[in-house]
Amino acid sequence: MSVLGGFLSTWTQARTTFGEGVPEPGATFDNSAALQHLEADTRAAAPASVWSGAAADAYDARNAEQVRTLSRMVELDQGIGVEVDRSAAVVAHGRRQLDSVKDWVLAAAGSVPKGPAGEQMLVPIVARGCSDITEIVTTSNGELATIAARIRTLGSEYGSLGGDKPDRDKADPLGWWKQGDPPPVDPLEEILRKYQVSEDPDGTREWEPPWPLNMMTEPKHVTAAEARILDELSPLEMRDMDQIKEAAEVEAKVRFPPLNGVNDTADNHTDAFRHTYWNALMTQRFGEQWTRDFATAHERLPNNPATAEAMDLYNNELGRQIAVANPDASPEQLADIVEQAVNNGDTVLIAPGGERLAWSDTIVLGEAGTTTAATVPGLPPMPTGAGPGGIYDPGQPGGYGTSAGGY
Repeated sequence: MSVLGGFLSTWTQARTTFGEGVPEPGATFDNSAALQHLEADTRAAAPASVWSGAAADAYDARNAEQVRTLSRMVELDQGIGVEVDRSAAVVAHGRRQLDSVKDWVLAAAGSVPKGPAGEQMLVPIVARGCSDITEIVTTSNGELATIAARIRTLGSEYGSLGGDKPDRDKADPLGWWKQGDPPPVDPLEEILRKYQVSEDPDGTREWEPPWPLNMMTEPKHVTAAEARILDELSPLEMRDMDQIKEAAEVEAKVRFPPLNGVNDTADNHTDAFRHTYWNALMTQRFGEQWTRDFATAHERLPNNPATAEAMDLYNNELGRQIAVANPDASPEQLADIVEQAVNNGDTVLIAPGGERLAWSDTIVLGEAGTTTAATVPGLPPMPTGAGPGGIYDPGQPGGYGTSAGGY
């Protein structure tokens, strides 16, 4: 088999794991509308004022309990629908990524000469393609495992209410998606373990743009890889980066105001929103792969605390996914989606005590922890080599009506 043939065989096997056809939408599993009607009918069946006494009190207590149960079942059904939609989005995104890798490899292969020399030139091209395939499948599998764990949690709550769905031992984000390994017992521990990168081997440096732009800015302490990426930006792209950073910082404080002082913007809901929104805006402007390279390089600081690093990398990834799923959204619409993600518990933050992560909907505003100094060894990132791209134009400040005043 030729080098290219081996790649195509690997690609086909990977693509098969993502199934065929359109995944079932979450609406298929969401019966909340019918449950809401039943809840309203049950609420209306409360005893009238003309009926009193011990029997009426017992009936009223039992009826109120049924109302509470139905109300919670409405929330659980809606939660199942959301999780199924999320799993479908993960699979659709994985399919698109695999198609992009295949297109890139075939385009690169078409530029090499025929014969033994050409086969040798194909080796690094195919190696990169196979590496990208591995990362796509691994990332998608991890995301689906996390979703499946949340569905199992919903199943446990159904069981406590006396319901019968979903089966906690058979919960699967998509009917045709079969996990090769069981999901992690604690998805938050898996996030803490997985979302780590190694320190930049070239260390850090004080970076500033070339003259004359450096006359208007202060040097920034960045990793060496981050500096190399910034050096490739044009003056207009640097302007856009600054606008994005400012928009994310300001919007985060507006949507999730710091409750423990104006400088309380780390490890909490404000921080989770800022990183997610920052990556969503960068993805629209510069493309998903470039944003991933830059945001990951940004985290490769020496002695970066493990919980803070995992929190940022996970929320960064969610922001990129949001932008990819909403390519035509305005900055204000993206901010609304990100705010909803934080409120729904799709983002993570630092749990009280500082050594663990928590879903953002499980911690009261102002009560997040402060990360400890503990570190975890990470793996080197897999740079995509993608340059800035995309057609998104941030425009001028004030043009979009977000709290930041622009972008």
